[in-house]
Amino acid sequence: MSPEGRARVLRVSVRTRASWLNRGTLVPCASLANSDGLLEEVGSVLDEAQPPEVITRLSESVYSSFAMLAGTQLDLFTPLEDGPLSVEEISDALGVQAAKLQPLLYALVVAGLLTVESDLFANTPEADRYLVQGKSSYLGGGHELEAMLWEATLKTAATISAGAPQAKLDYFSMSEEDLGALLRGTHSGTAAVAATLMEHHDFSTLSSLLDVGGGSGGLAIALTESHPQLRATVVDLALVTPFTKRFVEEADAVDRVEIVTSDVVRDGLTGSFDVAVASKLTQVLSPDEVRATLRNVADVLEPGGVIHLYTQVLDDSRISPEEAVSFNLVFLNIYDDGQAYTEQEYRNWLAETGFVDFERIPLPNNPNSILTARKPE
Repeated sequence: MSPEGRARVLRVSVRTRASWLNRGTLVPCASLANSDGLLEEVGSVLDEAQPPEVITRLSESVYSSFAMLAGTQLDLFTPLEDGPLSVEEISDALGVQAAKLQPLLYALVVAGLLTVESDLFANTPEADRYLVQGKSSYLGGGHELEAMLWEATLKTAATISAGAPQAKLDYFSMSEEDLGALLRGTHSGTAAVAATLMEHHDFSTLSSLLDVGGGSGGLAIALTESHPQLRATVVDLALVTPFTKRFVEEADAVDRVEIVTSDVVRDGLTGSFDVAVASKLTQVLSPDEVRATLRNVADVLEPGGVIHLYTQVLDDSRISPEEAVSFNLVFLNIYDDGQAYTEQEYRNWLAETGFVDFERIPLPNNPNSILTARKPE
């Protein structure tokens, strides 16, 4: 064998054998037959090579996420609310085959969402708090949205090659069923967003709130429930507000939450408000659309009024927080222009549209930040 051919075989053999070893695959001895001392040479190089730890971790970590998604889709955690159950008892409660369910249960144990002892499975404290239907802290309702976003992200290479989003989220062409699923997914987290806003800002002296692009109205519902003096107006597109009306009625909040149909980017707003909030809105807009929205909001805020933006924000380095950096791949696939923008970009846009006293509050263990600015007196 020529030196060039020997080097090529060696490189291929090293990569192949490293992959087999890292994935725990048995390698037939014949496939690594010693030719001209090649086996010893491969082994020597492998001893010196650094294993592909990052690559292996990234390729294998997705399965726990898929297990969580399947568990929420099946509503697997709710039957375990009252205590540990066997595979058979859980499968009976869900109406599925025990043999098919069992691998998922053990995968959820490995993922840290279930425990198992004496063949009985139980929720971990975190799963019991957030994944059991009927609890106010329930987050499992977002599984439809998660499935959609993860599927979209698989198209990243195709989107970059085409120069256009290959899983574009176009509200105007979505079916009623898909739009409802999207809004249910976002609604499940609105109470937590409201709690975070109230933890950092005082709404007790305010009387009128504008929820910009409020979607399901969940944020306005939660804020007015905690502050009885507060009345809210939710503004969103005509295809969204019928769903908003349903959520508001279901929450028995009709007397404190008004719904207005308007395009917050292109239409002027009416009314007068002490405070405006926009949750996860600006990250789906282009820079020009962000500026237009901020101008329209500024027009209806009282002098001294405050705007709070709850949104994913990148540090100016663009490499942190990690979750926001990674989630930009989702935005890339579903929006023409939307993305997580940098803190400096938001500073500039708010200043350009007349706001002062910019403040950013990065949230721990959360890709979102609260951005606050004030309309001058």
